[in-house]
This record gives sequence, structure tokens and C-alpha cells, in this order.
Amino acid sequence: MIDAKGPFRIGALFVGLSGILHILAPLVSSFASGALILVPAGLFYLVLAYGLLQGWRWLAYLVFLILMIGSVIAIGSAWSTAMVPTWVFLTIFVLDWLAILALFAALWRSRPAVA
Repeated sequence: MIDAKGPFRIGALFVGLSGILHILAPLVSSFASGALILVPAGLFYLVLAYGLLQGWRWLAYLVFLILMIGSVIAIGSAWSTAMVPTWVFLTIFVLDWLAILALFAALWRSRPAVA
């Protein structure tokens, strides 16, 4: 069952939005080959968002690192390829960093006490 009130819900929201944008990127770029590469990454991001909604703390640490790498790739791709509009990569970059900040806040807060 999905825990919509878990500590990683805001991070999961931004990861999910980034995943959806990855999947929709081919639509705004006329199904260019450079945009089709983003679809598997988007599906992977959606799986990560689902895992975060499960409240898996170990996955939150891993997603934190994955998003840092993904945001560097997004900002590097923003001006390097003409196939996908720049705004798509910049939006992915912003969503990734919003998720990173949300996960940082959730992870480095004190761990909830177990009764």
C-alpha cells in the first residue's frame, strides 16, 4: 500500500513529475531519437517515486545520488542537443533539484522513533 503521508512524499512527487516529463519529451520533440532515450529513464524515475512512497529510507539515499547524476546529465544535455527543446531539460533539472532538496530535508531530519 502507498503511504501518501510518509516522510519522502514530497520528494516522490518531484521524482514522479520528472519521470512524467521524461516520458512526454518525445511528444514535444516530434519523436526524435534523442527524446526516445528519455522514456526508459522516465519509467525508472516512476519506479523510484513508487519506492519512495513506500517509505524505503535506503532507496531515498540511493535516489538522492541518482538525481544528482541525472541533473548533471540534464543540464549538460540542455544546450548540447537540438532534437529536444531546451526547456524540457531545464525543467527536468529543476524538478530533480527540488526532489534532491526535499529528500535532503527528509533524510537528514532525525529518524522517527520506533515504538
